Amino acid sequence: MNNSYTNKVALVTGGTSGIGKVTAIEFARGDLAAFEPSSQAVEFDAWTDAEFVLGSAAPHQYDLVLGSHSVHTTPAALRNAQAHISAMRTRLVQEGRL
Repeated sequence: MNNSYTNKVALVTGGTSGIGKVTAIEFARGDLAAFEPSSQAVEFDAWTDAEFVLGSAAPHQYDLVLGSHSVHTTPAALRNAQAHISAMRTRLVQEGRL
């Protein structure tokens, strides 16, 4: 994770499972508030100038496989995505566009 979120607050809903949990773990290096699933509103009052990041994800049944810049549902899906990106890069270099 880059340092662009330093000194900022992130509220991650669904932080107990799935992508919400992964996001919560990544943001845990800084200030973080994670909430259990709920239909209730969340209120946030900034007492000074503030930057605010809010993340939310729907729960799902899959374990997550993390790439360096992506999240996938299986190791095969990660490998396929990486191979596709590599092929696109090769094509763009061959075409002189990269």
